[in-house]
Amino acid sequence: KIKFEQPDAAVRAKIWQKMIPELTESDATTLPAAHELSGGQIENIARKHAINSVLYGQQEQALDTLLRDCANEKLTNTPTRNRVGF
Repeated sequence: KIKFEQPDAAVRAKIWQKMIPELTESDATTLPAAHELSGGQIENIARKHAINSVLYGQQEQALDTLLRDCANEKLTNTPTRNRVGF
């Protein structure tokens, strides 16, 4: 197993911009300030965002949707039992 440290807010902002290029710089700094997510979690949210954009069209309030998805991603990854490893 390899333990990865959580990226800091500046790195998370870059990940957000890389994964969702249409984000404004302001939105890309708001997201990491609101939620401390790993790169993998950000990727999960970006994929969901891309799928929803294809299925339902471009969302007007993308930031609000992304913030909600961030909160949901953290809820679904809350350990409910003892973890093996780190």
